[in-house]
Amino acid sequence: MKMNKYRAVGAAVLMSMVFSGAALAARHHYQVIGEGYGHDRDQAYEAASYYANRSCYLGWGESTQEETILVEEFQPSSGYWYVKLSLGCFSDD
Repeated sequence: MKMNKYRAVGAAVLMSMVFSGAALAARHHYQVIGEGYGHDRDQAYEAASYYANRSCYLGWGESTQEETILVEEFQPSSGYWYVKLSLGCFSDD
């Protein structure tokens, strides 16, 4: 009978430690930058979006899908479009 009581107390303590750790987890929001070139604006945007998402996921983050275009320009010297964008990311501790 005593052994079951100790097991119950031990399980309760273990569960409280697990759940209190989850309650203390913090969510961090940050921005990553993606840059891309392309023959047209859409190709440049897709490349920039790809690199921003890649950066977010490689940093153990998850994308918020909120993109802000910072630069979008045709570069006459190269004949390519250039896009630079910011992507929102978050990660949990």
